[in-house]
Amino acid sequence: MLSDMDTFAENKCAGMVRPMELLAPAGGMEQLECAVHFGADAVYMAGKRYGMRRRASNFDDAGIASAVQFAHHHGVKVYVTANTLMKDADIAGLPDYFAMLQDAGADAAIVSDMGALAICKRVAPKLDLHLSTQASCMNAEAAKAYYDLGVSRVVVAREMSLADIARMREDIPDDLEIEAFVHGAMCMAYSGRCLMSDYMAGPKRGANNGHCAQPCRWKYTLVEETRPGEPFDVVEDDGGSFIMSSTDMNMLSHLRELSEAGVDSIKIEGRAKGAYYVASAVNAYRHVLDGEDADAWQAELETTSHRPYSTGFYFGAPGQNQGKKEYARDYQMVARVVAADPQSGEAACEAPEAAQPCASHAGLPDRCVSDDGAASRVEPWPAEGIAERREKIAADPYAEKKGCVSVEFIDGIAASPAQTHRVRVACRNRFFEGEPLEVLSPGRGVFTVRPTRIVWHAGPDADPDDAEKRREGVVAGADPQVVGGTLCAVNVANRTMEEYSFDCDAELREGDILRVLRSGQCEGRTIE
Repeated sequence: MLSDMDTFAENKCAGMVRPMELLAPAGGMEQLECAVHFGADAVYMAGKRYGMRRRASNFDDAGIASAVQFAHHHGVKVYVTANTLMKDADIAGLPDYFAMLQDAGADAAIVSDMGALAICKRVAPKLDLHLSTQASCMNAEAAKAYYDLGVSRVVVAREMSLADIARMREDIPDDLEIEAFVHGAMCMAYSGRCLMSDYMAGPKRGANNGHCAQPCRWKYTLVEETRPGEPFDVVEDDGGSFIMSSTDMNMLSHLRELSEAGVDSIKIEGRAKGAYYVASAVNAYRHVLDGEDADAWQAELETTSHRPYSTGFYFGAPGQNQGKKEYARDYQMVARVVAADPQSGEAACEAPEAAQPCASHAGLPDRCVSDDGAASRVEPWPAEGIAERREKIAADPYAEKKGCVSVEFIDGIAASPAQTHRVRVACRNRFFEGEPLEVLSPGRGVFTVRPTRIVWHAGPDADPDDAEKRREGVVAGADPQVVGGTLCAVNVANRTMEEYSFDCDAELREGDILRVLRSGQCEGRTIE
C-alpha cells in the first residue's frame, strides 16, 4: 500500500500511462461551443434545477436537448449535474427530470444524493451515473459501495492527494472510472460544503443549493469591539491575506502523474465562468495532453482571471491566497470569430449586376443597393491619406481612452503587406484598427493579427445618425446578408455582441478567440 508521494513515485508502473478524457465546463451555450472547438472530449453542464452553479446561464430542458445534439455531432459527450443537497420538495421532481435527460440523449448524470442516485437508476437506466465530488468519496470501500449501486465513475474529492488516488485505483474495480479536478477554483470548505454563504448573505444564497456568494473570497479587516469604525488590516509577514481565500489549482505540468495514478478523466472547474476562460484553459490542456511541452503552455493559463496557482492537495497542502489582489488578469477577450473567408479582401468581385452577396467579399463595403433594388459600385474603402486617418483617430474619444494610438500604428498599417483574409466576428470588448490582437485557434500556437478595413454590420434597428456621428462618417451601403442592415467603415469595434468584419494576414476559423493585452484594465473582472 502507498503511504506518501515518495512511495508512489517509486512504485508507479513505468511506461503505463492511461489515456485521459479532457472534461470541460459549459455554463452556457457559448462556453459549450468553445469547449468543443478547442478540443474537449466531454463537457459537464446543468439545467435550471439541481445544479451547484445557479448563477451560470445553464440550460432549460429544450436547451439541454439542443446542447446534447450539438456536442454529439462533434463527438463530445455530455454529463449533466444534479448534485445539490436534496430535500423532499426537490426529490419530487427528479423522476421527470432524469427521464428528460435520458430522452435528450445525455451520456451521464452527476449525482451526490443517495435518493437521487436510486431514482436515476430506476427511471433513466440508459444514463451513466457519476458520483459528484459533493459526496466526498475518498476511500476505496466507499467507491466500491457506490459501484455496487450502479455508479460507473467517481469524481474524487479535491482534498485527495495523488498517492490517495493511486491507492484507491489499486483497490477498486477496473471499470470504475476516476475523475479528478485539475484546474480552477478551490473551496476553503471540505468538498464545497460551506455554510458561510447563507449565514452572511441570507438563506437564499445557500452554497449547497447552488447560490454561493463566495464570502471566503472577500477581503476582511479586524475591528475591536470598543473601537467601532476603526478597522485594522489583517496581514501576514509576507504581505496581505484574504484569510479564507484558497489558491487556484493548476496541474498542467503534472498530467503524466495523474495518468499514472489511475485517473481516467481530468476536469476543469468553471461552470460560472465565461467563454474566454473555457477556451484558454481547454486549449492549453489539449495541447499538453496531445504531447506538447507543459512549460510552453503555462503562460497561457496566466491570461485568464485567477487567484495564485498551486497544485491543490495533490502534493501536499495548497496554501491560501496571500496576494493583495484576489484576481489577476491582463488579457481581455475582444471578439469571437463567427465566419471566416480565406479569399483576398482586395480581389476583384465579379458579382452580377443584381444585388447578390459575393462569396469572397461577404461583409465588405464594395457594393450598395439603391431604394429601387439596383446594385451600384462604390469605392471599396475611403481613399484617405495617412495624415488624415491619423488626425481622425487622434480625435476619437475612444482612442484617447485607449492611450496607445500612435504614429507607428498608423504608419505600420500603411506599410504592412497586403491583408489576404477576411473575417467576421462578434465583438465582446473594443478593439482598434491596427491594434495587435492575439488569436487562440485549435491545434495552433498563439499568433497575432492586426485588423484593417474594419466594418460595422449595423442591424436594422441601428440609428443611422448615431453611426454617422460616432464613426468615421462613411456609410458604405446596405448589408447584403441582413435585411435592413447597413455597412459602416469604422476605426474601432466597440459595440458589444454586434458583428464586425475586417482584413487580416492569417486564416482564422469559426469559433477562434481574439484577445488583447491590456495590463491594469481588467482588474476585478472575474468571469472570463
